[in-house]
Amino acid sequence: MIASIDTSLIDWSRAQFALTAMYHWLFVPLTLGLGVIQAIMETIYYKTGNEFWKKTAQFWMKLFGINFAIGVATGLILEFEFGTNWSNYSWFVGDIFGAPLAIEGILAFFMEATFIAVMFFGWDKVSKRFHLASTWLTIIGATLSALWILIANAWMQYPAGMHFNPDTVRNEMFDFWAVALSPVAINKFFHTVLSGWITGAVFVIGISSWYLLKKRDTKFSLESIKVGAIFGLVASILIVWTGDGSAYQVAQKQPMKLAAMEGLYEGGNGTGLVAIGLLNPDKTSYTDNVNPFIFNIKIPKLLSFLAERNVDAYVPGIVNLIEGGYTTNQGTVALSAVEKIEKGKTAIQALADYRKAVKNKDEV
Repeated sequence: MIASIDTSLIDWSRAQFALTAMYHWLFVPLTLGLGVIQAIMETIYYKTGNEFWKKTAQFWMKLFGINFAIGVATGLILEFEFGTNWSNYSWFVGDIFGAPLAIEGILAFFMEATFIAVMFFGWDKVSKRFHLASTWLTIIGATLSALWILIANAWMQYPAGMHFNPDTVRNEMFDFWAVALSPVAINKFFHTVLSGWITGAVFVIGISSWYLLKKRDTKFSLESIKVGAIFGLVASILIVWTGDGSAYQVAQKQPMKLAAMEGLYEGGNGTGLVAIGLLNPDKTSYTDNVNPFIFNIKIPKLLSFLAERNVDAYVPGIVNLIEGGYTTNQGTVALSAVEKIEKGKTAIQALADYRKAVKNKDEV
């Protein structure tokens, strides 16, 4: 009798986790950006002593608090879902994956949770300097939370600083700093934080513009727009650099992800970057010979340059990565998916043989 596997539990687990993550990811980036903007406004109040900036900072602080609360609530649910929906994964890589999550909770989250109380309720109870410090420390704590969460996420994209222990059948960390300072993690962190800053800037400008259209609190609207626009412009310039770094890491560490992102089925040297394109819904398989785009406009050789820093470099497509056989830019011949699967089967059999030998005390 052949046992069947009911995959509906996996589907429901994915759906629940995705739904929670969607809400989490709506409010957390907004919190990161809005927090810095309100801190800038309070800094202006501290420097000038103008009560207008105090009231302006307090207005945006209320909206920050709502977003912060929802971000925390959804974040806690996600933490529990790692242990419920993906309990086997958490057991298998818990030594590595759990470390940055624990640091995030003990260091960053406790830091922001402590100072946010002073930020909200300490206006007339502590000095202006201490209140300003509490506001900035709350934002720094929130940003550090993002750092450790993204370190955990980056490790899933590019496992580093770990080895597989055949005795425990688990992945175990041996180099914490390789995990924490992974280039994937650093690029992901800066790119994510800057995107949050832009989100916060757009949010502030949007609400302020609504007030302006209604001819309400004109000074508040104009000054908020100024702060949000300057802050957003700076973030928008910086994010070009971090976006390039993030895409480069994807090209180096996850070439299939890059090929899927770009709709690149057949790679080649001097590959162009699709600037504008419309995907073809009739494309259902990498072997069906259907054009993946109904139409597209490419910038010549730009994808090769962004992926390899060389306009004539080879960039593999989906077909190339599955079939293998091409020569990489490092001079090696790429394995096909079938060859990789066979190597995986060999490794699984070797592990089974090893565990059998250990059980039988066969040291040879």
